[in-house]
Amino acid sequence: MNWNEVKYWGEKLLCDAPFSGEFPTTGKYNFPKLEKVNYLPEEPVLPFNYLRSTADRENYWFHCFTAEEHFHKLYNRFEDYVPLLRQTKGLISADFSLYRDYDEKILIDNCRANRLVDYALQQADIPMIPTAGFAGESSWEWCFDGLPLNSTVAITTNCLGRDKEAHRLFVGGVNTMIAKIQPTAIVVCGKCPDWLEKKFPDIQIVKIKNYSQLWHERSKK
Repeated sequence: MNWNEVKYWGEKLLCDAPFSGEFPTTGKYNFPKLEKVNYLPEEPVLPFNYLRSTADRENYWFHCFTAEEHFHKLYNRFEDYVPLLRQTKGLISADFSLYRDYDEKILIDNCRANRLVDYALQQADIPMIPTAGFAGESSWEWCFDGLPLNSTVAITTNCLGRDKEAHRLFVGGVNTMIAKIQPTAIVVCGKCPDWLEKKFPDIQIVKIKNYSQLWHERSKK
């Protein structure tokens, strides 16, 4: 674990989680169990860091596929964001990173943090689409625990770049996710791979722009 990871989790663990008390759990690490959702976002979907500055936020969905510093307060100051989020169409929820070079404990804790935020949003009656994140192959055993079956889920192709191993793990992770939770719809943030729609024609694929794509589009205007 490097210093940034130590500092990050030191700050997080000193704060209150977004939801405490009794709640349904599932899987090896007792992740919160989420209820089924069927929401489908409409473009443009804005990054979470636009939430406060967007005056007409009631017209937009927001997503957390951005730097963790922007949505970290969803975890440690959740109640502060409930009034703002209730003014939106909904949120594609927390995406605390699951990088393949992270220590397994950090991966598990980040995945649990994602589910805790998701569960808190559902309990607050805020429209929410959960994010399915995954790291290396060993994480596929537990990283989809808590996600609802036959539901809408979101993924991102951010940070894949030209990393062949990242692409291999992405394909394997998506295939495993689909086999385990059998989603009815997948929201893809970033460049959507052609094979996904071809291989899974019965799953609705909803494409949304990531931060870079949105910035590039706006810069042309």
